Amino acid sequence: MIPRRPEDASMIKPYYSEPGIEIYHGDCRDILPHLPKVDLVLTDPPYGIGKVYGEYIDTDANLLHIIQSVMPMLFIVSKRIVITPGVNNVSIYPKPDWILAWVYGTTNTYGGWGFSSWQPILAYGKDPYLQNGMGARMDIIYDSKTPAKNEHPCPKPETFTRKLLLRASALSSDTILDPFMGSGTTLVAAKQLGRKAIGIEIEKKYCDIAIDRLRQEVLPLTQPEPKQEQEVLL
Repeated sequence: MIPRRPEDASMIKPYYSEPGIEIYHGDCRDILPHLPKVDLVLTDPPYGIGKVYGEYIDTDANLLHIIQSVMPMLFIVSKRIVITPGVNNVSIYPKPDWILAWVYGTTNTYGGWGFSSWQPILAYGKDPYLQNGMGARMDIIYDSKTPAKNEHPCPKPETFTRKLLLRASALSSDTILDPFMGSGTTLVAAKQLGRKAIGIEIEKKYCDIAIDRLRQEVLPLTQPEPKQEQEVLL
């Protein structure tokens, strides 16, 4: 595993901040205990596929250790958690309350049974739309856009992340937390949709990429709260 920094509350300060947005540079296991509670954790952790992310080597053993140590912290900081775990990793996470699907209709990954055109999304907690009396929504998100290249080895498409955030966050007053921020796509989507957001990333290089992206986002995509008849996923 990667080396841990000493847990010192006095050193837990934002690496970057702007109105409604904060980025912390460090190990999320050291930072999470010092953060306020949020409305939603939305994150894309490592997949255990052998990639090297600076200090962190994405082995199966390291991924399992992360899941076992971080998930209990996430259940404390938020009642609602949405995770894109990768197809092969569903069984090593705690049992979710529901599994949604990201369907991209293309065959950009190859697995044990051939080409894959979807990925699971683990959902913990109550559906925000049902909880707020806004009616049921689909549990499938369609998006086939290619992610922009930004020096991160595994970025998610901004369009998909925006749709997923809208599905998991019904209120514009929500605060979103991404403890595996990477290049900042979750925070960019939150800013576009007028949400507050907190990101944590262990690699300084990716923190700096996220900051550059956030500085380019000048105007949020302000939208009214979704109504029952609106389709927010397509």
